[in-house]
Amino acid sequence: MVYLMNEKEKQLIEASIDLFAKEGFWNTPTSRIAKHAGVATGTLFNYFESKDVLIDAVYKQLKQEWMGHLMVGYPQNGTLKDRAEHIWFRHIDWGIRFPVRYRLMNQLKLSNLVSQEMQQSQEAELAFAFDMIVQGIADGILVDAPPNYLAQVFYAQLETAVFYATEQQLTDMPLTRHITQGFEILWKSISA
Repeated sequence: MVYLMNEKEKQLIEASIDLFAKEGFWNTPTSRIAKHAGVATGTLFNYFESKDVLIDAVYKQLKQEWMGHLMVGYPQNGTLKDRAEHIWFRHIDWGIRFPVRYRLMNQLKLSNLVSQEMQQSQEAELAFAFDMIVQGIADGILVDAPPNYLAQVFYAQLETAVFYATEQQLTDMPLTRHITQGFEILWKSISA
């Protein structure tokens, strides 16, 4: 079942994203979030029983936006390299297009603020990527290494690529060259 947020929930989540990114999680009281969203503080608690529940909702929203962006045009029947390259390009594209949301999503991922249940539900959505790695190892396409390790290598390279492109303010051809070259470096490091 798909849950559709109403307008006030959207306003509260967007206000939270804006303020968490600017002021941090601990420095942002729920009263300021409600004011920034243009609603009464009590209204916030009608939708989110606590700040912790709101933080989970923000994380879920960001992950859903990221995943939606990642899956546009995903070559389901493509080769392992084609699918990995698609994820590479789309992840970096999202990080560059939405830097505030990208940084906040990563801060939440690394923090201890997101509930275990929310982390597990979001990780389950990425199971297809882990399965790709497992299958790639089994098929002899990827190096014979622990799948979790290869997943971490892939993710670390993604983060490095986004950071570098953002830091260097790459656009147009230099950005395309950076993304393409970065993927080729990654692929050479993990392919058998």
